[in-house]
Amino acid sequence: MNVFVSGPLMFRDLIKAVTGKVFTAESGVLHGYAQFTIKDEGQSAMIPFPDRVVDGVVYLDVDDESLARIDAFQGKRFEREDVTVEAENGEWLEAGAYCLKLRRRKILSAEEWSEDVYRDNFLKKDLAACSK
Repeated sequence: MNVFVSGPLMFRDLIKAVTGKVFTAESGVLHGYAQFTIKDEGQSAMIPFPDRVVDGVVYLDVDDESLARIDAFQGKRFEREDVTVEAENGEWLEAGAYCLKLRRRKILSAEEWSEDVYRDNFLKKDLAACSK
């Protein structure tokens, strides 16, 4: 299965720490969604949102064991949805994407997620947590 990620799992070091593997990846865009910061966390959450797009990464051919590890990392606040992603080369790819569950949306801030803020303030902590 292909997996579209935005937010922290776009960092190749983190996906490797979560799964123990390196995957072939392509840049992609998910139409009809937006990504926001979770209040008081560096994590991001994607939700359906008309007329918006989310830039991210599509990891190709993720095996079932790695998928289970990504599911566990994402936690119960998220559910994996089937989506179609526009790859950088213009090809359309089927993938799973992690979206915040509807009943959890109150945890979102109004701020869009920032890759730079996450890298500078939260990435090391998340990598350390995965190595335990």
